[in-house]
This record gives sequence, C-alpha cells and structure tokens, in this order.
Amino acid sequence: MKCNLIEMKKEIAALIPASHPQGGEATLLITVKGEKILDRRSTNWIMKRLAEYHNIDLLAIKKNYGPLLDKKRYIPLPLSQKLVYLPLTLKTNTVPKNERMSYVSLEQIRGVEKKEDQNIIFLRNGIELICCNTMPTIRTRFRDSRLIQKIILSEQEEEKKYVLNLKGGSAIIAESPLNQEEMDRLTAAVLYFCNRQKKYDAGR
Repeated sequence: MKCNLIEMKKEIAALIPASHPQGGEATLLITVKGEKILDRRSTNWIMKRLAEYHNIDLLAIKKNYGPLLDKKRYIPLPLSQKLVYLPLTLKTNTVPKNERMSYVSLEQIRGVEKKEDQNIIFLRNGIELICCNTMPTIRTRFRDSRLIQKIILSEQEEEKKYVLNLKGGSAIIAESPLNQEEMDRLTAAVLYFCNRQKKYDAGR
C-alpha cells in the first residue's frame, strides 16, 4: 500500500521502519488518530517527500540548525513550527536489526516513562512505543526540538515574541522558561538572523 502523503502530511504522529510481509523495506505510519498504516516505501523516502510537500530543504536544516544545536547528527526535523519530528531509535519488526531510527512528532508525545527497564514513549492517541535511547538522550532530543520550535517562531513572527536586549533588561520572552544553555543558543540564533537581515537590507 502507498499512502496519499499530501493528504496525510499533517496527520502523521510517527514514522517507523518496518518489514513488509512480501519482503523488502517498508514504513509503519501511525496517524494522530491512532491508525497504523504499512506503506511499501522506505522511511527516508517518505520523510523526504513530506519535507518537499512542506517546502522544506532537509540539507538546509542540517546546515543551518546543526551549528546552533552544536550537532552534526540526530537533528530534529522541523516541517513547520508545530510539526517537529524527533529522531529516536525505536523497537521495530525489521529483520535482522530490530532497533531502527524513527521519527516521532513532538506535538503528539504525551510523555515518556521507564517501565520494566524499557523507556516507553506515550503518544496522545494512546499508542505506546518502545524507545531504545537512554533517558538523557531522549531529554536532549526533546530539548533540541523545543529550541528549534522557538527559533522558527522567532523567524516567522513579524511582531517578535522573543525580544533581544543587549544592554540589559529582558533578554528573551518565551512561553516556558529556558535554561542558560537554551538561552545562549537562542540568543546566538536571533543574532545570526538579525545580522542576516541587516546584510539583506544593505544590499537592496
């Protein structure tokens, strides 16, 4: 089966590599409503198509957000400000390797809990996923994803929700408190985009 990704592009809660009954690679798509759909195409292929449908360049994401997060790998994939996918290693039915890189929507995660020596990702639709990453790694992926959301929001809003004041006073106004590391990264991001805008305005 091949899903209509254009219609589903905002309805996918998780993309998980899977084995197809007829052989070969496939992807288990879990929707926000809890439906499980086995698509004959690979997870990487589907993610590339979803990025295309959202007008997102995956290579540009790694190039631009990687330095801000101080990472070269495992960078969250933001298809929009509300649709950020965490790269997580999940238990799968693939053979022979049953632990594969998957993508889970940040907005669709209800919580994470350790149960019987396993880390469980609880989705809002009631489905539970077994995550093979350590809890510190999961927390880091969450933090990076929330930070990217805040950066995208700061880029998109004409009336800036995040206010940078280099002379003192309120440095950043945010919905939720940021720790010092997140503040440093977000400040660097705002400075970068402000400088880019100045260069653009100077060249007009």
